[in-house]
Amino acid sequence: MSFYFFATVSFSADKFSIIKNRLDSSAVVQLGVLITVESKVFDDIDSAYGQIILAEDGRYRAEINGDIYLNDGNSNWEYSAENNQATQKIIRAGEIPDDRLTFFKDIDSFYNTSVVKKDFIYRLTKLDSADTALPDSMTVFLDENRLQISKIEYYDLNDDLNCIYIIEES
Repeated sequence: MSFYFFATVSFSADKFSIIKNRLDSSAVVQLGVLITVESKVFDDIDSAYGQIILAEDGRYRAEINGDIYLNDGNSNWEYSAENNQATQKIIRAGEIPDDRLTFFKDIDSFYNTSVVKKDFIYRLTKLDSADTALPDSMTVFLDENRLQISKIEYYDLNDDLNCIYIIEES
């Protein structure tokens, strides 16, 4: 007499992988963000609110506390509302454009992902090949109720804690 046992296993995709795939395949990603920087030296927390629009071809527009950051495909532009001054940096052939914002649409090209708490907390560690000014590592927190990132944390060169809260995404 033989017995056969059949088990059904549910292989649900990792929540962060689904989010990364959605961001990468979206023609345009729009984010409302709150950015905080916590300085231990000055015992202070600075904050800024902003809107970020990322296009699939690397162009972007961000407005943060009145300052504007723009990549039109040919140049990186920055406008300081406080100084009423704009600067332009032309992107030369073969030059890697500013990726401080665009990495968000292609996280796996810049970072290895490791799970801290599946479907909630992930650690991003910069790839050795990523020649960029991005942080060496970041912690990503996922929204418990929605399929999106809720917060990104990293420490800058001054050991200040930087938090980017994703308030809205479309």
